[in-house]
Amino acid sequence: MRILITTGLSRADIGGPTQYGSGLKNAFQELGHEAKLISYGRTEKFLPIGARHIFFFFRILPQIFWANYVLTLDTFSTGVPSVWGAKILGKRNIVRVGGDYLWSAYVNRTGKSLILPDFYDKIPKLSLKEKLVAFLMRQMIKRADFLAFNTEWQREIWQKRYDISYPKSNVVRNYIPEKKDGEISTIKNFLWAGRVIPEKNLELLKMVGERVAKKYPEFRLDILTGKSHEQVLDRIKDCYAAISVAFADFCPNFIIEAVSFNKPFIISKETGLNEIYPEGGLFFDPHRPDELERSMEAALDYRIYNKLVEELKENAISHSWKNIAEEYLDIWKRI
Repeated sequence: MRILITTGLSRADIGGPTQYGSGLKNAFQELGHEAKLISYGRTEKFLPIGARHIFFFFRILPQIFWANYVLTLDTFSTGVPSVWGAKILGKRNIVRVGGDYLWSAYVNRTGKSLILPDFYDKIPKLSLKEKLVAFLMRQMIKRADFLAFNTEWQREIWQKRYDISYPKSNVVRNYIPEKKDGEISTIKNFLWAGRVIPEKNLELLKMVGERVAKKYPEFRLDILTGKSHEQVLDRIKDCYAAISVAFADFCPNFIIEAVSFNKPFIISKETGLNEIYPEGGLFFDPHRPDELERSMEAALDYRIYNKLVEELKENAISHSWKNIAEEYLDIWKRI
């Protein structure tokens, strides 16, 4: 079987999705299949919306012709051209849904603290660019053979908004590494890692972090950005706890990797992570600074902290690249 994987990110980029392309390509090959990975290059990243989609479409068209199946790892940047190419050439395609490009574009442009369900309950006034994004995404969803969400939480939101038939979608969980030994932190440092953009709600974290630091001298907030995946992992091993405060935290790889070292976490309630880890972390309303503050203070209490650690140790769930690849192969057999 010949499989084409397309992604807007490569290993040179920063962020959780950067690991998916190479991880799945290797897994498919280990299962005896041919697999190719095509990522955005400098040209696509330079071009505006529309032009970059057309450029990428013609770039991947010969590879789609070669492939039996197409897997695209995002819904917009590569999802739109990959699905169109697959439909034209009659190749069965799967779109991995691990975020929401339209919501993200709106929140990062306006800076509004809008959670995902509220965004779709009453769509706000969109810019011309965002209207184009919405149109192209609707067309992509209509033409995709299958949508693979990484959480049931987002699947339900999208099914209502985009009228997705139940058989056309399912949940394929993120990569979940096996448990590893982490270092016992000698300081109470809470680690945040990611891109500094409005949807990440970083200003709230800084504000609440300053409050907590005034009351608890042992507390420290570490903010990490622009680092490689390996550098982030090194910091996760040594941290006291991991924290993410985004307005929508679909299923963050940063927190999943922290859990692999049995590091307790604090995260927004607007997430699908609780489908995997209902225990071992503290969940708060991203619109409530007081809830975040109480969660951070609770994690500083060793009795609560040790209870969270034990809960994580009891949850030995893992989901390998091979598991994910086999799930995709099973979907292709059914569609």
